[in-house]
Amino acid sequence: MSKPESTPETAATEQPAVLNVDVVGDRMLGSVEQGDVSVVVEAPAGISADELEATLDEVPEKIERTAELFGGGEEL
Repeated sequence: MSKPESTPETAATEQPAVLNVDVVGDRMLGSVEQGDVSVVVEAPAGISADELEATLDEVPEKIERTAELFGGGEEL
């Protein structure tokens, strides 16, 4: 039986990003998918790109830290 190949670290960047944004009333729901990574954000419809970037700035590190805490320290 062959051993499954591990996913390369660059797998998500090798595929184009798919962006979808819906505005309903005063709320915006944005999603982006690239490879095996999906991100969904809900925010006020009038949020600026700078505000959104500042809000999401530390998200990758926080996700990694939380996964380590609750996943027993195993890498994703």
